Amino acid sequence: MKKDMLAFLEEKHKFLENNLYEHYHQYKTVVDIGLPLMLVNKLFNERKEKVFTTKYNISSSEFDVLMALLFHGKPMSPTHLYESMIFSSGGMTKLLKKLEEKKLIRRIPSQKDKRSLLVALNRAGKKLAADAFGDIVKINMEVLSKLQEDEQTALENLLKKLLAELSESE
Repeated sequence: MKKDMLAFLEEKHKFLENNLYEHYHQYKTVVDIGLPLMLVNKLFNERKEKVFTTKYNISSSEFDVLMALLFHGKPMSPTHLYESMIFSSGGMTKLLKKLEEKKLIRRIPSQKDKRSLLVALNRAGKKLAADAFGDIVKINMEVLSKLQEDEQTALENLLKKLLAELSESE
């Protein structure tokens, strides 16, 4: 797989050189940095998804909901839950129904508005979220162990710089 990805990147460079030579220097950065970032993210997500589906019988979106509830520490409205998720989910109602059927969450009446229901983790949901998060940490550690400590620090600083820049421009 490693050689396939590196060959894939090389193939894109050759395409740029041969077909878009006048723009090569402009597009080269996208292939040198942007494409590897996307591929690393893709491979990481594939590993995560495999763990979620095979070990926990949940999707990434379901995991995101469980983690948002776990980190928040108390029941949330579906709207607040959606807004606080790292990765947005288009079908929140459908997602919550699946998690309820799996007995990982429960819906409880809001104290402020008796017409609305809040979403809360139950014991099984907390355990699954914590266990799955532990597995994701292991995957991260395994992947990042390929880099030296100073490389990890440099990558962390660069990514934080990009995130800061991107979030300011919104």
